[in-house]
Amino acid sequence: MSGTIVLGIGNRLGGDDAAGSCVVDIINRRGHKAKALLTDEMMVIDAGSAPESYTSVIRQHRPDLLILVDAADMGLAPGALRMIAPEKISILSFSTHHMPLSVFISYVKEFCGSVLLIGMQPREAQTGSRISEAVRRSVNRLAAVILEGRIGEIPLLE
Repeated sequence: MSGTIVLGIGNRLGGDDAAGSCVVDIINRRGHKAKALLTDEMMVIDAGSAPESYTSVIRQHRPDLLILVDAADMGLAPGALRMIAPEKISILSFSTHHMPLSVFISYVKEFCGSVLLIGMQPREAQTGSRISEAVRRSVNRLAAVILEGRIGEIPLLE
């Protein structure tokens, strides 16, 4: 196993549901400008609303760390970030997935050292809406946290 895979999950046409995909965009932009990390150390993937389409990539690369980023209704202020423990996944609302994240994680965890799920509280996730300012700010903050290896700063969802 080696490196990190960041899998952004979301629907770009669904307002704040695009949060995971937008984090991937920012990491790609910043990483290429800095000529850092986006090599063997870190792979970033926009999985859209079908993270299960990337199980073969995860199985092939066997990352030390798989970071999943997705909008999740956690009952918090828009843009709030939380690490979500596996036992909490089934009680939260993740809007646009073909497969439940709990099933996806249970399948890929055998190919990874660790799997972390980071949820971002949406303000509005309706089709055709734009990403909110609160979520846009959080997307930028989370991309920086991931690139700088400061994931431990994100609180656990209680």
